[in-house]
Amino acid sequence: MLTPRVSIIIPSFNEGVWLERTVRGCLEKTSYPDFEVVVVGDACNDGSVEALTALNFPNVKILNLEESVGAIVTRNKGAAVATGEVLVFIDSHQEPMTPNWLKILVDLLDKPNCGAATINIASIGEADRLGYLYTLKNWNLEPTWEKPEVVQPNQLAPAIPGGCFAIRKSLFKITGGFNANLKKWGREDFEYSLRLWRKGYDLWFSSEAVMGHAFDHKRAFEISWEQVDFNTLFTAYTLMDEVSINKIIKSIEITRPKTLARAKAVMDAFDVKAYQDKQSFTRNFTDYKARFIKI
Repeated sequence: MLTPRVSIIIPSFNEGVWLERTVRGCLEKTSYPDFEVVVVGDACNDGSVEALTALNFPNVKILNLEESVGAIVTRNKGAAVATGEVLVFIDSHQEPMTPNWLKILVDLLDKPNCGAATINIASIGEADRLGYLYTLKNWNLEPTWEKPEVVQPNQLAPAIPGGCFAIRKSLFKITGGFNANLKKWGREDFEYSLRLWRKGYDLWFSSEAVMGHAFDHKRAFEISWEQVDFNTLFTAYTLMDEVSINKIIKSIEITRPKTLARAKAVMDAFDVKAYQDKQSFTRNFTDYKARFIKI
């Protein structure tokens, strides 16, 4: 069986010692025979990129952007310089917990109609704290993990987390990757998940491999609800039905009416139909909602 080359793309913003730990974990705890690591620093200024560069790891490509652009653009830039046939995105505060994780992801991509694939996410130091299926928690599009009633080795998933998923580079390029219309941070993985699904691609999950995640790790940046709410509304206007859009608007309005008003003003002026026509969707959101959304 052929083993396509894999590019593990790691965006990072001032992760300190975690950046080296994540890269070292990929190199030392992965059994897959052919892969590279692509680190894209989001204008890191904490010395983490320089420290990693000094280690001179083989098959590790390192970039550090001059200006901070956020996870969306950083991931896309990593994909642009990757040489692998398969792209695997992970966060810079993670490490593999099962050596076969890349093979599991690559095998899932061979399933008919598979667009992207993910594996189980566990809390580092708490092996029993497993995530399972990535899905929606509420109408703010806040993500959560849900254990299915019956855990299967492989099954269809509602969404793929930006912190660990695989996609063929050719499909990533055709679909435009992470959406450049979105602001710097927030909800980009769900937007891409839903966009892939509406374009006719299935999302797959495997419980047979585990990626460790430092859930208690403190972010080096502040969350901007201005950005999150805009991204949420953009996702709703372009990918959802009117009923769901109204639920999202009402949900955000309760706590952040001002950021909602600004985002709504932009989206009300946005030519949604022209955008949707260019996407060539083959599935409708009503079917997705009936199958995957339980809120």
